[in-house]
Amino acid sequence: MMKQCPECGSTEIIPDLLVFADRSTSGQNPPYVSLTEPEPQNRPFVWMPKSVSAGFRAAVCGGCGYTHFYTMQHAALLDTYKKGYKSQQYNLSILLPM
Repeated sequence: MMKQCPECGSTEIIPDLLVFADRSTSGQNPPYVSLTEPEPQNRPFVWMPKSVSAGFRAAVCGGCGYTHFYTMQHAALLDTYKKGYKSQQYNLSILLPM
C-alpha cells in the first residue's frame, strides 16, 4: 500500500479507492483482469476452462495526483499465471480505425 508519493514525497494519500469502468460498458462494475486456463492437448468432450479474475483499487496522492493501481488478489493471479493461465487477447486492428 502506498504510504508516501514516489513523485512528490507527500504523505497525504487517499487509499483503497475502487476503480470503476464506464457505465455503458459494464454497469458500475470495476474493471478487472482475468486469466484463463489454457486448453489441454487431449481436450475432453466436455471442458470448461477455469479462470481467475481480480479487480483494481487505487491510491491517489492528495499533493500531486499521482495514482497507483493495485489488486488485493495478487497471490491468486500469480499462482494461476505460473500454472500457464493466460489473459484474453484482443485483435486491436478490429477495434481501431485505420
